[in-house]
Amino acid sequence: MAEFDNIYSESNPFVRAHFDCPQCSGKLWEYAIQRQMVCEDCRNLFPSEDIFDAQVKQ
Repeated sequence: MAEFDNIYSESNPFVRAHFDCPQCSGKLWEYAIQRQMVCEDCRNLFPSEDIFDAQVKQ
């Protein structure tokens, strides 16, 4: 069997997003694999697309 390096096995799937939570104004983290964002304060989940759309409309 061939060996290869899996760069994703040691990477953190959470990326700090530059958006504020629409409910509590906490900072959002994006879980890129599932295309969702989670607030670091209230722990609510939001679809990334909804957050992007809301920012574009402002």
